[in-house]
Amino acid sequence: MLIMSRWLSELAANVPEYSIMEIAKYASAYRAEDMVYLNIGEPDFDTPGYIREKAIEAIQSGKTHYTPDSGIVELREAIAKKLRLENNLNYSVDDITVVSGSQEGISVVTQALLNHGDEVILSDPYYPSYTQNIWLRGAKPVFVPLRAENGFQMMAEDVEKAVTDKTKAIVIVSPNNPTGGVQSLEQLKAIAEIAIKHDLVVISDEIYEYIVYDGQTHHSIGSLPGMLERTITQNGFSKSYAMTGWRIGYLATPRELTPKIQEIHRATVICPPSVSQYAALAAITGPQDSVRRMVDEFSRRREFIVKRLREIPHVNVAAPSGAFYAFPDFSDYTNDDKALAKNLIKHAHVVTVHGSGFGELGRGHLRISFAASLSKLEEGLNRIEDYLRKNWPEKFT
Repeated sequence: MLIMSRWLSELAANVPEYSIMEIAKYASAYRAEDMVYLNIGEPDFDTPGYIREKAIEAIQSGKTHYTPDSGIVELREAIAKKLRLENNLNYSVDDITVVSGSQEGISVVTQALLNHGDEVILSDPYYPSYTQNIWLRGAKPVFVPLRAENGFQMMAEDVEKAVTDKTKAIVIVSPNNPTGGVQSLEQLKAIAEIAIKHDLVVISDEIYEYIVYDGQTHHSIGSLPGMLERTITQNGFSKSYAMTGWRIGYLATPRELTPKIQEIHRATVICPPSVSQYAALAAITGPQDSVRRMVDEFSRRREFIVKRLREIPHVNVAAPSGAFYAFPDFSDYTNDDKALAKNLIKHAHVVTVHGSGFGELGRGHLRISFAASLSKLEEGLNRIEDYLRKNWPEKFT
């Protein structure tokens, strides 16, 4: 490492570690056969059969070559239609870029937008890929708090306070990872006014759009007046269609940004995986029953995990409004959430993710994914309670 460090760029050498992978690597060292994994942000469902069948057809018919760099036209047309009908977003087909998963999308967008010294407003807690990519461009993340009492929403008054003459963009992830918060239409309207007032770009990450609960409604900020021309909408197929390994997503971008977005994308991957594009086309145009069934199952798990966590003394948890993560607060036990996460792996054989890996306001929390079966959730939470009882018996008297 010391030898390599003299070859690394300063930005690469100082990029923060990806907390989700950091804890996964720690867990892998234990290799316990009974390890319960509640850290993984992917549905525990197989990709629906009709999608897999279309992928097989694509392979057998020889659709395994380069495609247009921005994606096959049939898929981009289907995405543009979906955005128009479901999200009231009227992006041109030419402004749709199919990317190799949302991670590539984040990388491409930050490369296209950010100069050294620019500032980007995002939430705390945050999804770590955004902070990593912002740092890698020599820009600076500026955080606004997500509070449980506000449903873990990004509040417009906090956004306004964070704006400076260096601010370039606002990142909104709704439904949110790791908190499960969902932005209300009221807050989105207020944030849109700020973006227009200060001439800012909004990056709207909507990857969990279908996974909402208790009558919540997902809203796309780009559908609001004056926002389409300053909003980059990012989405994909990983969460809604259980297609994490297919690495396929998309960007919908304002016309003035599209050419350079697509040039950077081309320089990065040439084109997204051909077979995955045909699978995505099947997903977006085919029956949506599997999505509804999956969300129904997540809803049952959500009810269980919130109830079970609230049964543990001195653990505070807000019911997530979307996504498939709970973000309980264990600070009455310890604020060293990273040590807690590691000790749960070592002594209880349960893998979660330390909340401080998502930002300073995550300190004392754990992110627990309920994209795992009810039986695994029950076993994992029982072990967590047993560990807490053993190490803090006074909390249970």
